[in-house]
Amino acid sequence: MDEALRNAGIPFIAHHERFADNLPDEDWLPVAGAEGWIVITRDKNIRRKPNEIKAYRDNKVIAFVLASGNASAEVTARLVVELYPKMLRKARSSTPPAMFSVTLSGGINPVK
Repeated sequence: MDEALRNAGIPFIAHHERFADNLPDEDWLPVAGAEGWIVITRDKNIRRKPNEIKAYRDNKVIAFVLASGNASAEVTARLVVELYPKMLRKARSSTPPAMFSVTLSGGINPVK
């Protein structure tokens, strides 16, 4: 996935480049918020766990949650590359915190 995003010229920092794989979301989301990163995740549970929702809200994160968490890295990369301009427009027009669900068919919908 990293290679596909780099080849498309999409600036990103992969989670594994900055954080341990097992680092809880509530420990890295403050960094994402402070740095103004747009979070793209396949972790559908981020919007259901109270501690993760709190970290997302408290740190004013803009997140795009891929609705099909079981999609392969290749499918995920292709979807992100295709939707990146639309995701960027949505992120820029949103006031953090903001969360969006991204479907495999290309839909991007706000999560309440």
